[in-house]
Amino acid sequence: MAFGYVNTRTIECLKMSTPLVFKFGGASVKDAESVRNVAKIIRLFPHRPMVVIVSAMGKMTNAFEEVVGHWSTNDLALAREKIGTIRQFHFAIIEELFDDPKDLLAEIQELIDQVQYGLEQTFLSYSEGYDYIVHHGELIATKIIAAYIGKETPTVWQDTRLLVHTDDQFRRATVRWEETARAIKSRIDQSKVNVVQGFIGASSSGKPTTLGREGSDYTGAVFAYCLDADSLTIWKDVSGMLNGDPKIFQNTTKIDRLPFNEAIELAFYGASIIHPKTIQPLKKKGIPLHIKSFINPTAEGTTIGDVDRAIPEVPNFILKKNQALLQLKTKDLAFIAEHHLSAIYQLFADQGVVVNLMRNTATKAVFCINHDLIIVPKVRRELTGLFDLELVPKVELLTIRNYQKEDELRETKGLNILLEQRTPEVVQFVFKRFE
Repeated sequence: MAFGYVNTRTIECLKMSTPLVFKFGGASVKDAESVRNVAKIIRLFPHRPMVVIVSAMGKMTNAFEEVVGHWSTNDLALAREKIGTIRQFHFAIIEELFDDPKDLLAEIQELIDQVQYGLEQTFLSYSEGYDYIVHHGELIATKIIAAYIGKETPTVWQDTRLLVHTDDQFRRATVRWEETARAIKSRIDQSKVNVVQGFIGASSSGKPTTLGREGSDYTGAVFAYCLDADSLTIWKDVSGMLNGDPKIFQNTTKIDRLPFNEAIELAFYGASIIHPKTIQPLKKKGIPLHIKSFINPTAEGTTIGDVDRAIPEVPNFILKKNQALLQLKTKDLAFIAEHHLSAIYQLFADQGVVVNLMRNTATKAVFCINHDLIIVPKVRRELTGLFDLELVPKVELLTIRNYQKEDELRETKGLNILLEQRTPEVVQFVFKRFE
């Protein structure tokens, strides 16, 4: 891989500015070669203090979620088997990266032992147990990456649980900004590369919390905001922000510039490249977000910031899979009134149900929700006593923003559409694939 260089004038400017804030996701640290590549990118900026936010490696968050699933159903043998697979995955990477990994292997084993300990905590709620187990993915990843970067660059591993202070809403914690800002400003070492965990924090009682699935981008925004950073850079496996997932949609276009408000709208509808909460703290301080390729790190990428319009102006396509269509009717055919909707949304909020589309008529309310296999059955049981309920699993949600008629016709051809909703800017379709 060819890397560019930083010229003398740029170096002088960088010396006078705030820390760089970089975020690397799971795909950018999926194996030993990827870790080496992250270290190469960091070495492109030798004259700059830096905060590097790192996600769990590869698909390890999914693996830890499997452990949680087995723990929640008391299948502890399967949980321990999965933990063994997780251990083997990380140990193999360590042994490839380091000549003498004994001390690091011992540190990672200690974290693995903490996960094993979590299996014994049967008194925890599902959400609290989830956060306790899953957050170890980030702890393990950052231990490995900090150790590798530190071989050539002054580096310090930081514990995000001491930096990002949250409430105790497990799986969807809210940042307590004043405490977080004080902690970050006091603990970040301006003379080194600070490697920190994305996605996680801790409550006032010290219990680990998570900020929501894919929350590492948001962690990057939290650090950029608290440090008054010049920018936040998120490193991806694509050339920048595209107007659709190239694995799903054909002939996608890279967006060079995007206004904050448009990015917020796209994140709200589920654009996978941006976590929904990421843009808001950046917009408050006018901190631009750069989305760049870790495969070609000197290429321009996409910048989200204070611009008037997207360049180029193109429609945007978003597909959310693993959805369920939940239909509720009043048992006595009474109108769906405000108190019904209030009770439903309160239950959703309490259980962490994510609603991606909603429509109600006189006697019916329909919700397109993330089909969480643990939470949705609990919600169904709660609602069955109050409503006649119908759940359609295995549906998908297609959203097209700034659409033209030809976009709509092309993307919906042959789909079994169950629900449609549109505004002048956005059209959405809930559909089920023919089997």
